[in-house]
Amino acid sequence: MMKYSSEMVTCLFFFFIVYLAGHGASLNCTGSCGNRGPDIRFPFRIKDKQPDHCGYPGFDLSCSEDNSTVLKLPTGLSLHIERIDYIYQLIYARDPQGCFLRQRRLNFSLGASHFQIKNDWLDDWTLFNCSLSSEIRLTHNISCVGTFKHEVYAVESSIPISGSDLLSCTKMYNIYGIPHGMLRAENYVLTMSWSYPTCGSSETECYSILPHTKGMLFYLSSFFQINNWHLNM
Repeated sequence: MMKYSSEMVTCLFFFFIVYLAGHGASLNCTGSCGNRGPDIRFPFRIKDKQPDHCGYPGFDLSCSEDNSTVLKLPTGLSLHIERIDYIYQLIYARDPQGCFLRQRRLNFSLGASHFQIKNDWLDDWTLFNCSLSSEIRLTHNISCVGTFKHEVYAVESSIPISGSDLLSCTKMYNIYGIPHGMLRAENYVLTMSWSYPTCGSSETECYSILPHTKGMLFYLSSFFQINNWHLNM
């Protein structure tokens, strides 16, 4: 019995090493969308180009026709990823057309995703179409949405417009939960963070939380404990 258990432990340990070598590809699953795109590695993966074990669920990216790195949020909003900071777990993204506020259904409610906007000052705004001759106070001129025939202004949705200059304008649409800086800067860079999985600088630590690896580790731990008991009898 002792000899059999010892051989089984040795064989199973060897099998585990082979298993990690075969399935540990997530430790080397680095890709990118073109030469200028950010490195894509765990917990991210390129959907339909890299196997599932290269990434964590909810961190799928894709490559556009012009080799931009694209993240699609649960709300349907698509972002072009400029940079990924794996140490501090941050991603830097832009609107594909350089103007987030052009998107009529802009909504940064990220509750269904792993990401959070790295900004504590988020507000809801309403956009108004005004003539070029209008002089609107207490609003933000959104130049990337306006045209040569009209200007577009944003005002906080909570502010009543009765008695204001906006009565001569036409309401366009609402935008929800956006950083204040997005109103002031064209081609705004949005910073988002993720809190789980917590990788830091160690991809090995990330890989250890994957379901198939955790299951194997649990099985091996149990097996070694049982057989160690037999060996000591």
